[in-house]
Amino acid sequence: MIRLSALNIKEINRKGKWKYSDPELTGVETSSLRIENGHIFVAKPSKTKNIHGATFCNQAFKKGARLVISDIEGYQYALTMDLNPAVPFLLVENLGGTLDYICEKFYPEKPNFVMGITGTNGKTSVVNFSQQLIEQKNKGCVTIGTLGVGGVINLTTQNTTPDQPFIYRILQMAKSKGANYALLEVSSHAIAQGRVDGVAFKVFCFTNLSQDHLDYHKDMGTYFQSKLSILDILSLDTKIIVNIDDEYGKLFFAKAKNIGFKIETIGFSNKANVKLRVQQGTSDIQSVEIIKGGLSYRFRTNLIGKFQVQNLGMALLTCETFGFELAELVKYCNFLKPVPGRLEFVGKTNLGASIYIDFAHTPDGLKHLLETLRALTKGRLILVFGAGGERDKDKRKPMGAIANEYCDMIYVTDDNPRHEDAAFIRQQIIQGCPSAIEIGDRSDAIKIAINKANFNDIVIIAGKGHEQEQIVKDNCLPFSDFEQASTAIELMERIVSG
Repeated sequence: MIRLSALNIKEINRKGKWKYSDPELTGVETSSLRIENGHIFVAKPSKTKNIHGATFCNQAFKKGARLVISDIEGYQYALTMDLNPAVPFLLVENLGGTLDYICEKFYPEKPNFVMGITGTNGKTSVVNFSQQLIEQKNKGCVTIGTLGVGGVINLTTQNTTPDQPFIYRILQMAKSKGANYALLEVSSHAIAQGRVDGVAFKVFCFTNLSQDHLDYHKDMGTYFQSKLSILDILSLDTKIIVNIDDEYGKLFFAKAKNIGFKIETIGFSNKANVKLRVQQGTSDIQSVEIIKGGLSYRFRTNLIGKFQVQNLGMALLTCETFGFELAELVKYCNFLKPVPGRLEFVGKTNLGASIYIDFAHTPDGLKHLLETLRALTKGRLILVFGAGGERDKDKRKPMGAIANEYCDMIYVTDDNPRHEDAAFIRQQIIQGCPSAIEIGDRSDAIKIAINKANFNDIVIIAGKGHEQEQIVKDNCLPFSDFEQASTAIELMERIVSG
């Protein structure tokens, strides 16, 4: 426990009824759902919804919050929401800075080596590959990202990058379990909302940028600026690793260089400090060469596609920055497993078709995925995909056009329609691929596509990857592309054997 006075918070006013002028406090939280007895509830404004965290101060107080910290705006908002007059409010001027400061006070212990990574595609793969490499060295590691919390701690999360108290608490828990390495996916939302402002990153990576999240950022310029603004909060001691093959990567590099960061660029381009070369041996083996500082490192991997080699290369550089030897790290690359839901092999049908799932849900992600599979497909390339509702609507037709360019058969189906008209979403996609077959029920679409596949065909089910639910209106229904595809394969076998 910590006394309020020991926190030395720069307060500007107190409101409500204070039972104790100097209460004992046990922690800090921004979600009223996670409040425990003795916690501080920090009520922040929402940047995605027309609401303020102060709306939930009554709920937080009932669950055991000792006091609420907010700004003047938050307190005024609470007054309009029938605030319980007994709730003690402490008002501050810099709410974000105060939250970071309090988190540091309550959760000071962290792993010494922390990596952050941002970009539209590839974050999860780089984090997962880095984790596998670190664990090959028998070192403890924690990851926070799209797949939840992994490594020495396993938890589910609602966001790619959770809020400050959650991150700080996980880092301290990981340290207590002996983990000295932490790997964080950092979303554009998290950067814009200051969720990682207080994290001391030893290395920070930029993968790429392509159309996504424009429902939040409105345009690509604003989207990129949110990514770029991470440089404003990083220490100059942070090593920057950039994919120089990406056009936005070049701009990210230029800004980082101008500020004075130590930078390492990676890519297939000759302009890269660390050059990648790849040769596809078979459909499931790639021969890779990494050229750095006049030295060449060669190895083979079961990971499929040049984009996965790019992700792996970034993971190798991350681990090298942490102090591991690159020459030793590459020895483990042949043992790396694919990331769940990232070009993940489900199985083969009794007719000889290969079935995969992938998380690709942006135009650029879908393009790289289909380019890779088109080169490997000896038969037909069959795609099952849709688009999420209440998200960037302008990417639907372009994704349809990309599918139309690379695929022999396309099944357009539903993918988390939320409160949008699912049929309208499908029609927007089909504008880019007029010959596509429309099947609203995703389970049916997967089953039909797999049943239609013949020898040497590849079926790729894109968009949901690792996800375990389908969001329809306010309902989160259990749904797994992997399970649905596995079941379809199994049913085919039963029919033939029967």
